[in-house]
Amino acid sequence: MQTLKYIDNNIQLGIAYDWDLIFRAYRALKCPDDVYNPIPAIRSMIDNNVKWYIGMSKRRIGKTTNFLLIGAIMFWEYGTRTYYIRQRDDMTAPRNSNKLFDTINANGYIDKITDGMYNSVKYAAKQWFFVKRDENGNIIDECMTPFCVMQSVQSANDVKSVLNDPFGDWIIYDEFIGSNVYPNEFVDFFNLISTIKRLRQSTIINLLANTIDMYHIYFKELCIADNVQKMRAGEKAIITTDMGTKVYVERIEQPAAAKRQDEIDKVLYYGFPNPKLSAITGDEWAVGCFPHIPDGEYKIVFQKLYIKYSSKLVRLDIVEHETLGVSIFAHWATRTYDDSMILTADERTDPRYIFKTGRGRLDMLLRRIFNDNRVYYATNDVGMFIESYFGYIRKIRLY
Repeated sequence: MQTLKYIDNNIQLGIAYDWDLIFRAYRALKCPDDVYNPIPAIRSMIDNNVKWYIGMSKRRIGKTTNFLLIGAIMFWEYGTRTYYIRQRDDMTAPRNSNKLFDTINANGYIDKITDGMYNSVKYAAKQWFFVKRDENGNIIDECMTPFCVMQSVQSANDVKSVLNDPFGDWIIYDEFIGSNVYPNEFVDFFNLISTIKRLRQSTIINLLANTIDMYHIYFKELCIADNVQKMRAGEKAIITTDMGTKVYVERIEQPAAAKRQDEIDKVLYYGFPNPKLSAITGDEWAVGCFPHIPDGEYKIVFQKLYIKYSSKLVRLDIVEHETLGVSIFAHWATRTYDDSMILTADERTDPRYIFKTGRGRLDMLLRRIFNDNRVYYATNDVGMFIESYFGYIRKIRLY
């Protein structure tokens, strides 16, 4: 273990890490070429004093495993603890978590990190420990301090007064782009970060996910929505919010060796024309096919209705089509007007805002048109936007 040095010689500000030492230890593991290498991203973050990392990609490129390896190295060299975060309590149950380090165990990485003192990992009560196992798998030695701890965002308020970890500097929120964001989840996540981090300036927060929803509410909350929606695979950027916080965002491109293997895999197993499989089969966002307005005459009978969500704006024109009858034509919008009606899940700071889909006749009309499948979209990404919005508001309850 390294002799600890602190930022500005102040223990409250946290450990001053020698990242070159950590990177050398990672390279010594000789991870395969077909998995994600986190060093370039972390190097850029350190050089630019960035504390937030957002990494998104298709599946099966080893994002989580390699960030866990960095955390294991940090523990061995500095005593740093990894906090592995999932959204809900049920995601932290043993059946969903005790195999998290199976790949790391199978490849002998712990033996390399610890110079043979330990050679495996043990899971117990949402914690992972370095252990030494004999040839029969029996534990013959054990590090009594956990190097990785699991928490859920859902439990943030429960641990506020009991969690105090001056070594919790490596935070991984895995699969943060979920389909079931609950109300105020982002606030709970920030409360959990604050509880772990306290006053330290040494903590790094890593959010990892697959590319399944470009309009996910976290992008808006992190002030990166406009940038993320324009990024393609292989692109990366450091985004600075209006208040000065820097966020490193990366649309991770699949390594060349893995891409060749996946092309074979795609032909053998996934050669079907369903765009929603793109997070598995390609490098783009998962975007479905949505109906476009059919040929025929139609007239707009109401054009004041909008959806505002994730920094984007869509207008819902209510139209009368010559064969379809009353329908909705949804398309991107760039501005609203004084008499606009704006559906939103945001705080209603504007008298034009209507929460979710409103109440009374408007809500009934929208439900009838949507349930009758009489909604048509200018483009598929408009459809994905609206699907994301309705998926989010369904989780909001009024009390």
